[in-house]
This record gives sequence, structure tokens and C-alpha cells, in this order.
Amino acid sequence: MNATPTLRFDGCLATNLEQAYHHLEQVYQQLIGPLGLSLLEWYALRALYAEDGVSASRLAALVCRHPSSMTALLDRMEDRGLLRRQTDADDHRCVRVYLTNQGRAFHPQIEATAGQLDHLLANLITPEQMAVFRTVLGILQEARIAEKV
Repeated sequence: MNATPTLRFDGCLATNLEQAYHHLEQVYQQLIGPLGLSLLEWYALRALYAEDGVSASRLAALVCRHPSSMTALLDRMEDRGLLRRQTDADDHRCVRVYLTNQGRAFHPQIEATAGQLDHLLANLITPEQMAVFRTVLGILQEARIAEKV
């Protein structure tokens, strides 16, 4: 394991988290590139493996994107035969997203790339560091500004 790197901007948490995210995004893309998928397509497929038939807005939330930005992604993925969209029978305003057989066929390869990334990180971060990091990530995901009473 390497020595603690120097953080940018006097340790500004938000800036350094964003920098780390963008760097890991590049690493992910190197692993995913041979599959012929974009990172966002990879995220969407992983989300659908866990919860097939979700609403398009729920899928947007699962991949941390604004719902309005999902149409182009879903169009591309549908054109490639990875998924299909269907209007919800009970709520015609809701569009549900389902994997196709072709989309399901990527599952083993996608899980293998996720495993490769986990292996890469395990060589950089001790299990103890990872446990603390996951705890801190969970806390940061729940951070809110207190409402004025």
C-alpha cells in the first residue's frame, strides 16, 4: 500500500472527491471499453440486473443522473437491443425499463469487470481502510444542511 497522497486545494473534500471520481471513471472505462459499452450503459445494466423493470426515473436515480438526461441513453441502449421500454399498465405516465436477452447476456462480463475493479482497489487499499472508507461514504451520502426552524 502506498503512502498517503497529498490532496489538492488544501484538502477540500468536495474537490478531492470529484477528482477521485473522475479518475476512477477513467479506470472503469479502460476495463469496460472492450465490452463496447459506455460507463453509463454499464451502470444502467448493473442497476437493471439488480432490479429489472424499474421506472426510467428510478433508473436515473440508481445511476445518479437527472431523469431528463436518460432519454438519449435509453434510446441508444434500446437501439442496440440491450433493453426495452414499456408504458406501465397501471400508470400510463410511467415508463418501465426491462432487459432484453441481449442485455442479460452481458451480465457475466459486467460482473467480471466489477470484480477486476474490486481486485485493483484491494491491491491499493487495505481491508481496514476500505471499511472506514465505506462508512465515510455512507455518512457523506446522507449529509444534509439543517433546516432553519
